[in-house]
This record gives sequence, C-alpha cells and structure tokens, in this order.
Amino acid sequence: MRVVIVGASGRSGRAAVAHALAAGHEVVSVVRRPESAPEGTIVATADARDVAALTAALRGADAVISAIGHVRADGDVVLLQEGMAALLAAMAAAGVSRVVAVSASGAYVAQDDPLSRFVAKPILERVLKANNTDTRAMDAALAASAADWTSLRPSRLIPGAGAEDYRVGIDRTVRWHYSTRFDTVGRAAVEALSRPEWIRHAVYITE
Repeated sequence: MRVVIVGASGRSGRAAVAHALAAGHEVVSVVRRPESAPEGTIVATADARDVAALTAALRGADAVISAIGHVRADGDVVLLQEGMAALLAAMAAAGVSRVVAVSASGAYVAQDDPLSRFVAKPILERVLKANNTDTRAMDAALAASAADWTSLRPSRLIPGAGAEDYRVGIDRTVRWHYSTRFDTVGRAAVEALSRPEWIRHAVYITE
C-alpha cells in the first residue's frame, strides 16, 4: 500500500512512518522542510494548507494519515481545520478516499469517567480552548465529508516506547486510562488502515 503521511516530521508522524515501513508499506512523507523527513520515505514538500502541493503528493496513493498538530510556540490555532479542508480537497482531486486523522480525546467528553468529565477536562478546556475548538472543527469537516475517514483520538500523549497493546473505544472514551505514547498513536494510525470497521467512526485509544 502507498501511504501518504502529512506531518511526518512530528512525533506522531514519525511513529506512523516507522510502523508503516515496518508493515511493508511505501511511504510518502509530507513535510514543510525536506531535511526533516524521516529516512526510507519518498519526500514531498508541502504546507498543510497548500491544496495543489498536497494533491501532487497524493497522486497514486492508497490512503493518507494526517498527523499534523498544534505547535504551542507559533500560536496557530486554525491549523487543523484549515489543513483538513485542504487535505480533503486534495484527496478529492487525487482520487484518494481513505484518511486517518490524529485528533485528541481531550477535546471531547464522550461518556467519560467522573474524574475526566468533571475535573480534568473542564480545566484543560479553559487552558486549551482555542486548540480544542480547532480540533473539533477538523473532526466536523471530516464527518461532513464523503471520505472514508477515521478520527483517531488518543488520550494525553507521552514519549516512550509503545505499549504491547492498547485499549480502544468506538465513539466513546475508554474510562480510567489517561495516557498514550506517541509510538502507540503511530501504530494505531497504521493499523486503522486495515480496519474497515473503524471507517466513519471516532476511535478513542489509550494504554
């Protein structure tokens, strides 16, 4: 399978690249700076909002993983929604239907446990309101599209080697589990490509 990974230079993106290569896929890394692309991939230089450049990168692809994320220092709080709008337009132009987008469980309350619902997430919503709003707008664009999408929603992201296994909630959070390693996110994103039962669902993951 030829898999395009947008945001391949970030931590989730690099993890997705590693797992995609390990699974035998041909990988196209979409990055803003070519020198930041992971080794062993075909490099495509594009801004996340550049429809023409994304379309060129997607030609001949079987699926795409969007692993772009907020960079706290740059204050760009519309990157996800604008990037997804551009990606969906590029997918339509290139004839690609399957997309897995890395989202975040922290932007949602979906049958959460009481600690998350009444303590942690209200605090985080105040701190990360702009980012969470952007995340929800990205997911809304996905849900309104004709694409075969999966919104992958990990719990709090932490570094380290991935777990041997991870927990999954379809359209609902997994209660009483609060962190996910970047490596696990990359693994789940790649595994989602071979899980048709995850298409057009929010898939919450945690360790």
